Formats: sequence, structure tokens, C-alpha cells
Amino acid sequence: MTVYGILLAGLVLATGLTAGVFLAFSDFIMRGLSQAAPGAGAAGMIGLNRTVLRSVFLTSFFLIIPFAAGLAWWAPDAAPTAVRWLIGLGVGVYAVLVFGITLLANVPMNKALEASGGAEDVWQRYQRVWTAWNHIRTLGTTLSFAAFLTALTMLT
Repeated sequence: MTVYGILLAGLVLATGLTAGVFLAFSDFIMRGLSQAAPGAGAAGMIGLNRTVLRSVFLTSFFLIIPFAAGLAWWAPDAAPTAVRWLIGLGVGVYAVLVFGITLLANVPMNKALEASGGAEDVWQRYQRVWTAWNHIRTLGTTLSFAAFLTALTMLT
């Protein structure tokens, strides 16, 4: 495998792992937190939101866009044109459905939950709305993963 192929495989792995984290929240983490004693679920989520700020996940989350854009630009001349297009499609989907939604919906809700001290009325709305947006982030990351993986398979 070429250096380019190895880097693209790394992008596929990072995006797949990111999709897995989002899926975990959509599938069982939020439902588990909702079953906690009053106040405990919100406190747990506030703790998770603080912890993610110093995580490998966040580094990967932020680096996917510039890394993918770089790979779309740097695709070898011998690579099929579709490789560039698929990587471009994947990074576009990720930028809008994952990064954009995170910045415009999920992060402001995280800040509001923390500012409320985990107030029960804020937490009840947060669970529904935050999770709905997270479902879209899960879908977006999965679609990006599929585009990047398809591009990788075209190289071999």
C-alpha cells in the first residue's frame, strides 16, 4: 500500500471511530443517563461534556476536515478521479452534518445544560433535542465513512 493509501486508511479509521462514538450516544448512553436518579443523568452528561474537551476523540473530530480536504487535493495522478470526488463528498457531508450541527446545536445545548446546573426542565428537553441532533451527526459521520471507505477500495 502506498503512503497515500495508508493515510486514507487512517482517515477511514478515524471517521469510523467517530461514527461509533456518536452511535453509542444515540443508541444507549443517552438512554442510560435518562434512567439515572433525578439530577444524576444531567450531572453525568455535564461531566462527559467537560471530559471530551481533553480527549483523543476531540482531536480526531477536529482533524478529519483538514486531513480529508488535504487528501482530496493531494490524490495521486494515477488515482481514479472518483477518489477525489468521494473524499470531497465525504468531507462536505462531515462539515455540514457533523461539524456544523455540533457547533450550531449540540455545543450550545451543552453550555445551556451546564449553565442551568442540570435543572430538570432543561435536562428533559436536552435529552430529546440533543439526541435528535446526535442522530443526524451519527448519520453524517457514517455517510462520510462510507465515502472515504469507497475511495480507499478504489485505490486497491
